[in-house]
Amino acid sequence: MMLLLKTAPEDLPYSFGLMNRIIFLYLVSGLVVQSELVEPSLSISRMILNIVITLFFSYVILSALKLKARFVQTISALVGVGIVFNLLAWPLLIQLGEAASPEPVAGIVSLLVLLLMSWELLVTAHIFRQALNVKMVQGIMLALGLFFISITLSQMIFPDS
Repeated sequence: MMLLLKTAPEDLPYSFGLMNRIIFLYLVSGLVVQSELVEPSLSISRMILNIVITLFFSYVILSALKLKARFVQTISALVGVGIVFNLLAWPLLIQLGEAASPEPVAGIVSLLVLLLMSWELLVTAHIFRQALNVKMVQGIMLALGLFFISITLSQMIFPDS
């Protein structure tokens, strides 16, 4: 229900074990989704970087607002919905990767990817809003910040990918 903005991170159990399992499943889902697009070593490196950025960004923001106690549930929520979005993006990314796709199909698939990314940003904003007790506009700004930091660092570290 978090995907529909109906639940919040505090509705998840506070469990380091669960958080670690979710992080592992997120890594696996990312590797599966990227398996046909990039070489495995690059895929693993990208996913690890993404996880580290998410962990660090969330920890810094929660710490700044003296809400570190919410870290485990916030990460479980962010990474958990990330698994779902990875799996939803999988068939779209495969279709985009196929060189033989007719132009109208590629355009529709690109639009669907954009809508999926927008939905993911909205859900991320909702998670930040709930975890930090801030307004939705602040959650959106944090979600966009996390997104742009992830993209920028990924491009800086892996420029040819």
